Amino acid sequence: MEMSAVSALADMSNDSLAALSRLRALNLSALLNLSMDAEPQYRTDSQRPAVQALLATAYSIIIIISLIGNTAVCHVVMKNKRTRSVTSIFIMNLAIADILITLLNTPFTLVRFVYSTWVFGRAMCHVSRFAQYCSVHVSVLTLVAIAIDRHQVVMHPLKQRMSCLRGVVWVGVIWVMATCFSLPHAIYQTLLRFEFGGGRVRMVCLPRFPPPSDLFWKYLDLTTFILLFMLPMVIISIAYIMVAKKLWMRNAIGDVTLAQSTAHRRRKKMTMKMLTAVVVVFAVCWFPLNCYVVLLSSKVIDANNGLYFTFHWLAMSSTCYNPFIYCWLNHNFRAELRLLPFIGRSRKAVANQEN
Repeated sequence: MEMSAVSALADMSNDSLAALSRLRALNLSALLNLSMDAEPQYRTDSQRPAVQALLATAYSIIIIISLIGNTAVCHVVMKNKRTRSVTSIFIMNLAIADILITLLNTPFTLVRFVYSTWVFGRAMCHVSRFAQYCSVHVSVLTLVAIAIDRHQVVMHPLKQRMSCLRGVVWVGVIWVMATCFSLPHAIYQTLLRFEFGGGRVRMVCLPRFPPPSDLFWKYLDLTTFILLFMLPMVIISIAYIMVAKKLWMRNAIGDVTLAQSTAHRRRKKMTMKMLTAVVVVFAVCWFPLNCYVVLLSSKVIDANNGLYFTFHWLAMSSTCYNPFIYCWLNHNFRAELRLLPFIGRSRKAVANQEN
């Protein structure tokens, strides 16, 4: 859609005006600072050199750590049979979801934040939005699958465990569900072009929902928050509370000696601590941004660029933490990680220097 800044405001439909009301949430409020008598003000907070440098540094750290860490997780799970189980398959699925959002959303969002314009074209406007929602939904549903699997293993130890093949099938189901839930957010994206005086152009990638657009936007975000964040967190919490209660109160079936019982319970507890830490980190990272989006779409609060940047960075940073949690709380993963070529070489070099 091509139009001048003045004619855009004069001729735009009600739905487009409703869509423009969301520009502040996307850090594009500078485009609304139009004046017929003066040059538009382009220098927003996000365009100041100091803020640009801060954003570039903060998001670059996330991208580098996430790609290295989650690639290592996938490598360890795929190459080593000792770490291959249903839980490991689900953990690798979490890593793949984190890689997806790191490659297809975080860099594009960073450029949009820094330059207050969309430079990646119409297709990526839809793809980037899809990647963010799909990866989050995949992560949430995978955490639910892990919680249910842990619940079955601990609460019903005599029943046969889920096979790896069945775990792969469930991963496929999770991706199909996440794709279906994410499509409305991806489809109802639009790319707007604004031309200002002096040949200046700003491209805007933002949601544009069917009429009544405000209600559609409000209830879509609210439904997503309840069904794909709060409800899964409740299910996971209940499952882990029941599992923890049994692990801490009873010995495992088949334990013969006190030493066996102690070792078995220690392994189970460490696994529970690791999985609980993954869930807690995910919930803490994504809860502020989810709340902000729901309150903004419900018009309970006004947009605030500082808050949005902070909450978005915190949410994106969730892609970095899981590899560190696995290294901290999983002995097998830590041992297999040491066998990776680049880590093994670095450890050998350090040992040679010490000698």
